[in-house]
Amino acid sequence: MLQTNRKPLLIGAAAGLVLGVLLGMLLFWQLWPVKWTNANTYDLAPEARAAYVQLVADAAKLDRDYARAARLFEGWFPEEKQQAFADAAKAYQDAGRADKAQDVQDLGLILQVPAETLPAPEAPAGLIERLREPCLVFVLVLLALVLAAVGWRILSKRRNAQAEGSAEETFRPVKSRIEAAEPQETGTAPATRHWITTYRVGESAYDESFPIETESGEYLGECGVGISEMLGAPERVTAFEVWLFDKSDIRTVTKVLLSEHAYSDETLRAKLAAKGEIMLAKIGVPFALDTTNMRVQARVTELAYDEEDDLPKGVISKLTIELNLETKQRADEPEVLQ
Repeated sequence: MLQTNRKPLLIGAAAGLVLGVLLGMLLFWQLWPVKWTNANTYDLAPEARAAYVQLVADAAKLDRDYARAARLFEGWFPEEKQQAFADAAKAYQDAGRADKAQDVQDLGLILQVPAETLPAPEAPAGLIERLREPCLVFVLVLLALVLAAVGWRILSKRRNAQAEGSAEETFRPVKSRIEAAEPQETGTAPATRHWITTYRVGESAYDESFPIETESGEYLGECGVGISEMLGAPERVTAFEVWLFDKSDIRTVTKVLLSEHAYSDETLRAKLAAKGEIMLAKIGVPFALDTTNMRVQARVTELAYDEEDDLPKGVISKLTIELNLETKQRADEPEVLQ
């Protein structure tokens, strides 16, 4: 039965978030930068800050109201005031206005802007400029971590697939092996089909099905195996469903195979009993699913538990089931083929 694999969704969401942030930074920092209106004076560009200092210095020289001048620089960082005063004085000096440069320096002394910092060489960046580089570094590091996680997951799956002898299935979930035997026909004896399907830990969407059709392609039914119950996380599967659907019966016969923990848990048994007949998953023990015209003989050939899980024999890490179809075929009915 289809289960949602949450890890790829979370990885995809994180990657989408990172790419969205990068795209937003490109659009609104480079292509369409923010245009400020009604900004505070300390958010002005360096040239505008210097011009502002010159205006305040001119006004203070006329009215001698240095308290008001001090209020006009409220909220400024000390280094911002120091740099702005230095830029203003230098601009006047470059223009040959030594008297105006002296007025700026005088106001700086009155407002306790250290004189030795007035000719500072480089203007400090505004708030956005100061945050831009750290934000870019953070986003790039986050993107690198997401890509590393995706690469590690792909590499792990590839190694597991190679270890199982399934290199051809490296970049997709490991699919179960399906082996179909040639039809056996002895007079009126039923035709048979044979399948083997394997679940491995991590296949949270495991749901294998095999259509049953006549030689002409007429659909008669279907059988299969899927996950029936998990213990909280997709990797912690504790029960499977083996089912057979017969179109002529219009019903589905289901057997539910439980781990030893689930079989001993009365609450879980009661819950899973609503899905079908419950059984303990055990290697070599045969069981059958019968409908009006079909029978599937099944048995578990491989069973392994996750030994690292905290719940002893509760999480199934590998399960292989062999299915053998027998059609209850009448002499006048067409042969059933896979």
